[in-house]
Amino acid sequence: VEGIRARVSERQISGFLAGLPDDPQSTPYSDIFSLPARHSLTVTAQQVMLRRYWQIEPSARPLRSDASEEFAHLFSQSVRNRMRGTSAVGAMLSGGLDSSSIACVAGLQNAAARKPKLPTFSLVFEKGSPMDERPFIDAVLDQQKVDATLIPVGNYAPFAEFERVLEEQEGTFLAPGLTLTRGIYRTAGAKGIKVLLDGHGGDEVVSQGHGHLHELANGGRWMDLWREVRSASNTYGDSTLGLYLQFLTLYGPAWRIAKLRHLANRALNRIRKPAHVQRARSWRDLINPDLAKRTELVDRFHRAGYMPPGVQASDALSHRWILSNGYVPHAFEVLDKAAANFGVEPRYPFWDKPLVEFCLALPGEEKLSHGFGRYVLRRAMQGVLPEAVQWRRDKIDFTANLVNGMLRNHRDLLEQLLVSDAGRIAPYVNLPQVSAAYARLLRQPDQAAPLDVQYVWRSASLSLWLRQLQHGGSPT
Repeated sequence: VEGIRARVSERQISGFLAGLPDDPQSTPYSDIFSLPARHSLTVTAQQVMLRRYWQIEPSARPLRSDASEEFAHLFSQSVRNRMRGTSAVGAMLSGGLDSSSIACVAGLQNAAARKPKLPTFSLVFEKGSPMDERPFIDAVLDQQKVDATLIPVGNYAPFAEFERVLEEQEGTFLAPGLTLTRGIYRTAGAKGIKVLLDGHGGDEVVSQGHGHLHELANGGRWMDLWREVRSASNTYGDSTLGLYLQFLTLYGPAWRIAKLRHLANRALNRIRKPAHVQRARSWRDLINPDLAKRTELVDRFHRAGYMPPGVQASDALSHRWILSNGYVPHAFEVLDKAAANFGVEPRYPFWDKPLVEFCLALPGEEKLSHGFGRYVLRRAMQGVLPEAVQWRRDKIDFTANLVNGMLRNHRDLLEQLLVSDAGRIAPYVNLPQVSAAYARLLRQPDQAAPLDVQYVWRSASLSLWLRQLQHGGSPT
């Protein structure tokens, strides 16, 4: 645009490095702004007026006695709404609860209407891999008559076509697995799919119910909390006692807290070494301190990156906070841009407005019960999902796949970006910390710390984007 300089936004860069999409108006360029979600912009000769026209609220309708029946009705309606307008509809199928629920409901709706089998698209890892979800995918395929396409992941290269990805995204993005998702979009587009149903949002909309634990503790329901924490620890692998003590310390009576602190100090004194105990690393260590100061990053993180204690203590408020933060529009923008490159429109049944409002109004025990998050969805899928998927506890961590892909296929590129050309990102990152994180990945890739992986991936991503800008913007 004439008269507008495309100056790189330091504020956006620091937010990207910290994993904080906190400013809905920001773009990668300091003089170009975005219209935030749920806002309208009115321009007159006298003024420019930005106005919020909608914000999420829980449903005002009274809840039925059986929430799972109401959920099943709204969810079925939501899936049907997202299948309108074209017959070329497919669905992602990962084997997880969310995508499997959508694929099964959509498949049943096609069968009831005597339409062709629903095309589904699944990424599959080699058998025996920690990322292998094939048993869960097969359980769905055995039960539902769908037209399945299995896409082998094979030798994953996370930075393949990355310049093209940066071009389509028009900047950096917080999605290390996007190149995998693009493989689904590419395959679906090649098969003529125009609309692809995506399970994205189930965790946020239906909710894992972590706020319910805080609510139980804040209400002094210690026995209920103990039972729920014990079940939740089976799901998430945390120590039952450790989790319980965390809540007791936050919400418990003062005498209990004092006693706990006394016991903890005694235990620490027994094992404490004279050497200074270092502060745990965080996102702050990745960022050049001068950049963090210039962009007020610490204050921004406290405003938008942490859930306020008053919000955390209420399941309803914490649920609403999660649905309203900056990660939600950021994810939609990233996925929509990636899919559009292949002529595919992703649609998200979990984000249908009546369903979101209904879930937001649910009591905490419908979101987390017996250690199962998204509890109301699990009950609603009785007889629809295979039990192995319906009551599945685990979630796959794809960090190892990202680490192996980076080190196996992009070692030379990483050496160039993080060592030879490190000066390019020096104004933005803390180079010694990045170098140390990279060295740890090389030394022990099988024990990679998630923070080290993010340090390396975000630093390399930023370097590639800055290089692209230096070379004139778009790849040929």
